[in-house]
Amino acid sequence: MRCVLKFLIIFNIFHLFYARTFQTSEWLLSRPRRALGETGSILDLTKYDKWVRPTTDDGKPTDVFVRIYVYFLGAIEAQNLQYTAHILVRYRWLDKRLKHSTTVIEGEETLRNQLWTPHLYLVNENESKIMGTGKEDVLISIQPDGTVVYSFRLKMTLLCLMDLQKFPFDEQSCPLVFESWSYNTSQLTLNWEQDSPVSVNQELQLTEYTLVKSWTNKSTNVYSIKNNDQEHIVSLYSSKFSGNYSSLIVQFYLKREIGHYIMDYYVPSILLVVVSWVSFWLDPNAVPGRTTLGTSTMLTFITLSRNIGSSLPKVSYIKATEYWFLLCTGFIFGSLVEFAFVNSIWRRKQTVEVKKKNSKYILKSTLTPQQKRKEYIRSEERSLPTSIESLASNQTRGSVQTLSLSSISKDPLPSNITNDEQNTKRKSSKTGGVFTMTPQEVAQWIDRRSRLYFPLAFLFFNCVYWVFVWI
Repeated sequence: MRCVLKFLIIFNIFHLFYARTFQTSEWLLSRPRRALGETGSILDLTKYDKWVRPTTDDGKPTDVFVRIYVYFLGAIEAQNLQYTAHILVRYRWLDKRLKHSTTVIEGEETLRNQLWTPHLYLVNENESKIMGTGKEDVLISIQPDGTVVYSFRLKMTLLCLMDLQKFPFDEQSCPLVFESWSYNTSQLTLNWEQDSPVSVNQELQLTEYTLVKSWTNKSTNVYSIKNNDQEHIVSLYSSKFSGNYSSLIVQFYLKREIGHYIMDYYVPSILLVVVSWVSFWLDPNAVPGRTTLGTSTMLTFITLSRNIGSSLPKVSYIKATEYWFLLCTGFIFGSLVEFAFVNSIWRRKQTVEVKKKNSKYILKSTLTPQQKRKEYIRSEERSLPTSIESLASNQTRGSVQTLSLSSISKDPLPSNITNDEQNTKRKSSKTGGVFTMTPQEVAQWIDRRSRLYFPLAFLFFNCVYWVFVWI
């Protein structure tokens, strides 16, 4: 008997405990509805339908006003053409069905699920979600006149079609576009708040960009197609999603900070070009040193350019960094070509005769060193038939001529002029304006001119390049 009494007592205690807990949970879940129910049960499902948009007396579309606050902008990825943002979004509209005579009613996710809320989406969205720890950061407030304010925090990744022609001296305009999803302009219109539609955190700091300014705009997107059989435009499949849809646009004007690229790309590349000019001070016959210097600077510069190009998308147009790459590569390659040219001149055996000691005549005589020899061969070919005829006449006379080794001239251009006569001719040619230079002198002369002309040309191209990127 005692066991039965103990069982009944324990059962009653557990029954009372669970009943009390269930009633408390039900009261907490229905708290927003009870708060509004005290003012006339405006959230009673028999009187309020959250699937029907608020209407006006004159039949005009529902006006939804939008305001955003930007907490953070960052991770602006040029390679993926996207950026991330953390913002606070606030919608405001008038729903006369929610009029009441008490103070402002506030609630969170539970109250939001019982009300009609506008469905807006981000046109250039890649990924987004409502932020919150444990539950979503959502706040609903209802004014006595039926004005509803819906606020939430949003984290999103947005697409931004960037123009990289002047990279890294570019300036980008990245948009944030809101648009109505299920209601066209005849049912719902979007508007920016009159006072401060977009606010930005004053302590906002970006790693690679500077936010110069932001501005807002309002537009209407048309979703329609042209009928091939008719000249006029018809609605897209005549569905609910055809027609005109209201949209709001925020443009963030961003300017790239170039300090990183100046120190990590432009300054090292300038130094590499200057190092390639060191070969002009080396001996023209120093093949290992000048070859190693030229090839090492070329390979180092190509590696430097590949590092900066890997962070950019593959676009069809030429970027400012690629112009710089071509410019520096041309100068480094030019120093290699200059070495090959002077080294080939250095190894020549014949002297060069020039009319005047200036660039025009020296280069002309250097590029055509065999001109005198060719003229001599042509004259010998013209005189060859005469020599054959004289030889034949001598044979008919029966005369025999003997040749000795001492009579064979070692000069490839034989002449009857003696050494004294040649010295006299050389002196007379100098007085007449003709000079003789050895191949070694010509090679050193080209190196001396390269020490001056290469830096001047590089300075000129730098002036043109920096004026181009800054305009």
